[in-house]
Amino acid sequence: MPKVKITNKKGLVQSTGTGPTTLAAGHKKTVVLSGGGATVLTPANSGATCVFDTAAASTFTLPSPELGMYFTFISSITATGDHEIIGDTDTYGFLGGVAMVNTTADQTNAFSAAVDGENDYITMNGTTTGGIAGSIVHVAAILDSGAVRAWAVHGTLIGSGNTVTPFADA
Repeated sequence: MPKVKITNKKGLVQSTGTGPTTLAAGHKKTVVLSGGGATVLTPANSGATCVFDTAAASTFTLPSPELGMYFTFISSITATGDHEIIGDTDTYGFLGGVAMVNTTADQTNAFSAAVDGENDYITMNGTTTGGIAGSIVHVAAILDSGAVRAWAVHGTLIGSGNTVTPFADA
């Protein structure tokens, strides 16, 4: 792995090393590309930026949530097949919501996941459910013990036409 050198605004070296670099607030300088396939994330990927880098259908499946884990998902290309972020099971679904901006209609919407946390799919289709290049979703693990585990979700999706919710159950 290449040697990483981090400097502050004054040019002073703050740290050096190899491998993934942890930045302020624990954010890793790690990118996971979808490549048009099915990617299963692990707890070791926490903090990664996950990129939908192909227009074809692609999925990222989240691990079971453990408090403190988080991921960022970005569409670098407009989806022509479904781009999906999948919770491990209904028991590990999403809480929260996303704002949807529109490129073709004079509208902006907001959509939220079901309040019971059982929506375990976020599907972006490149039009009505978002997924146009620049769409971004953040998820953070919450409620990792007890009867309910969940991912808090927020983001901004870019869609077109009459937009609809990207949240669904398996």
